[in-house]
Amino acid sequence: MLAVEGLKMRKLVKNSLLMLLITLICHSVPVTACDDTLVMLLTAQNPGSEFSKVIRSFSTDLTALGLALKGMEKASYDSEMNKVMESWLEFSKKYMTNPPTEARNDLRWAAKTSETARSIGEIRRLVNEKRFMDAHDRILDLNSKIGLFFEAFGVSDEKQLFITTSANLTSLERALLNNDKVSAASLTKEIENNLKDFTPLLEGKADNRGENAKKLLLELAAEIGQSQSLVALDAKLQQLKTIFEEMRAQILLHEWFPSLKN
Repeated sequence: MLAVEGLKMRKLVKNSLLMLLITLICHSVPVTACDDTLVMLLTAQNPGSEFSKVIRSFSTDLTALGLALKGMEKASYDSEMNKVMESWLEFSKKYMTNPPTEARNDLRWAAKTSETARSIGEIRRLVNEKRFMDAHDRILDLNSKIGLFFEAFGVSDEKQLFITTSANLTSLERALLNNDKVSAASLTKEIENNLKDFTPLLEGKADNRGENAKKLLLELAAEIGQSQSLVALDAKLQQLKTIFEEMRAQILLHEWFPSLKN
């Protein structure tokens, strides 16, 4: 009886920790191509550093603008755009020519910041011209590259997999938005390969959602070939993103709390 009660308690603790971890990582924000949850993950090792705070602020404001544009419920998105400009200005003042300590040896740092500045300028122009879907497309493009800022941070292979998968999911959303079926089909294959790399990290865990992701990928690939509506394809893609978020949380749960067994 005590053994059974102990097992139930460990399961309850594990589930509680998992929900807490998902909440912390997913930040209770609707899943979108603007994966600021990944930025939170990549800065989790040193969340109080100035760089962590500044890049999270920029990522969060970019996420808000992307969500607003995707919703298409307003005549103007100037307030969201202004917040992006303010947070990017803060980033630029601190790090445009002076990278954080972790990226001192990144020879492409200046190129990355310059390219990002150009992208933000293009997004601002499109918002001013009320070309909102084009602006959203450019945000997707920019967000697929945010992880590049962490290349020189010595991230683990595991977290590099998170970066690559996030970029591929964002690129897939962009391909669907642009009705680029060839690129979309190719990206589903890339994400299938990413999923295979997730598999050993989740092996033996009862709450592994890899099979759900595999099923959704197969359905998505088939529906791209059948020319399903963008709304239907996007809904399935958002489900897929949610599952990848949960798998990331599962991997981190077992990394941070290895004593919790299934």
